[in-house]
Amino acid sequence: MTAKSDGVPSYYYESPNSLLSMDSSIYNGLLAIGCLATVSLLFTTSLLSFITWRMIDWKSHYVSAVGRNQSVVLIYQLILADFLQSLGFLISFHWVAERQIIGPNPTCFTQGWLIQMGDVASAFFVLSIAIHTTYQVIMCRSVSYKTFTCCILGIWGLAVLLTSLAPIVGGRYVFQRAGVWCWISSSNEGLRLSLHYIWIFIVEFGSIIVYAVGFYYLFRAKHSNSIQLPGSSIEGLRKARTAMLAYALVYTVLSLPLAAGRMASMSNNELSDEYYLFAGALFTSSGWVDTILYTLTRRALLSNELDVYGRQPRPNTTNANTYGKDAGFQRQSSTDSILASNGFGSIGGIKMERTVRVELDDLESSGNSQRGVQQYYATAEAFKP
Repeated sequence: MTAKSDGVPSYYYESPNSLLSMDSSIYNGLLAIGCLATVSLLFTTSLLSFITWRMIDWKSHYVSAVGRNQSVVLIYQLILADFLQSLGFLISFHWVAERQIIGPNPTCFTQGWLIQMGDVASAFFVLSIAIHTTYQVIMCRSVSYKTFTCCILGIWGLAVLLTSLAPIVGGRYVFQRAGVWCWISSSNEGLRLSLHYIWIFIVEFGSIIVYAVGFYYLFRAKHSNSIQLPGSSIEGLRKARTAMLAYALVYTVLSLPLAAGRMASMSNNELSDEYYLFAGALFTSSGWVDTILYTLTRRALLSNELDVYGRQPRPNTTNANTYGKDAGFQRQSSTDSILASNGFGSIGGIKMERTVRVELDDLESSGNSQRGVQQYYATAEAFKP
């Protein structure tokens, strides 16, 4: 067996293990994938930078630390996974410049690693968003901050493990040409199934089932006397639930064509390169689509809570001195705050707020029969994580 100067057996550089010449359709398709990956990279980078800065400078814009808003943190992790996936597909520009896909080599390995890591991580966080939101609906509270942090670390650990097992089990040449980009080679179908396909389909169908359970619970809460929820609570939860459902639907629509094509190839029904180019273009759009979706479904967080105060009616304070922050201002919030405002606790725990009026005789007032009265208002908050 002959080998190249880098020690890689020469047959890896021959068709079909490598694409030695690229026709115009593949060239244009990879160019489109690279452009969409660039858009996703710009969008995800901007959103990650924005949320990261708000997490650091939260005191200037938030009542409490945004890093404790579990819904925001989960979506932040999803956008980070989309960022990694965008980096992987951005390497399509390298193949366009070379007009061939040659591997295994460091470039091919890097693309395969990033795409695998981004795919499985984004899948896990889509399912996590579904489970977390449904848990809030049914249990009427968020999980503890410690448990939530352990779950986040565990998800990333599982994604790293599934990605690392590919070269550990399949060897150093496991990432090769897989259609029109580099990923787990077609000679390792078992690894493709166990490390990727099975998890993608679990997420796609599992998310729909989890959301269906949540909607069914809200339906029962509205029409059953055994579950007592205020009408405003049900409506607020339904809006939050629908917004979070959009992430699962978007993920399913964008990932299903590629997953279905890969599964078809395992059944010896090989599809054309044009199909994979189309499916890849959809999948690499996850970054910019999720970013826009976040902006649309989290307007309260991005505008009202960050920059604008919602004016609430102030109590009658005639002849009263009010100290501290204006009690008539309350910040608008996101999914967790929607739950809190409807009696479902607050971010990461339960918050109670009470305003009391204190009346004191004005000893300095003239006259003994009619003394003036000074009124004071005090607001206290108690938080239990």
